[in-house]
Amino acid sequence: MLSYPCDVFPSDFKIQTDETSGRKPDGTVILPGSARPPKRGVLRTAPDLVVEVVTPTPRDERRDRIEKMTEYEALGVKWYWLFDPALGSLEIFELGNRGKYVRVVAASAGQVTPVPGCVGLVVDLDELWAELERLSDEEGDS
Repeated sequence: MLSYPCDVFPSDFKIQTDETSGRKPDGTVILPGSARPPKRGVLRTAPDLVVEVVTPTPRDERRDRIEKMTEYEALGVKWYWLFDPALGSLEIFELGNRGKYVRVVAASAGQVTPVPGCVGLVVDLDELWAELERLSDEEGDS
């Protein structure tokens, strides 16, 4: 179980990325000390962290790795996390001084600690991938 002092919003939470469009990331995180999100409607300011789980089709992978990354970068999202179940990898990007993402974590196993931007958080990739495997085995048994 994860216990970390932040607000986490699921994939139905929409972020306005420009004047005419928005995205619904797989996860949106507002860290302590940041402005509170609206109780209803679209988030019109950059959240602290956005999580995307890469979908294993070329079109969706391009969207997650290029299109969404570019939009979140332009919006000013400080941290962009990409989980890729097909590769068994986690990449964490931090918005650098020049307004471009810099990859600060690339891992496929073990524990990610420290987690940039999330003091005290530990991401256990071995546990995550084992749980995903268990869930897909259960789906196959149905």
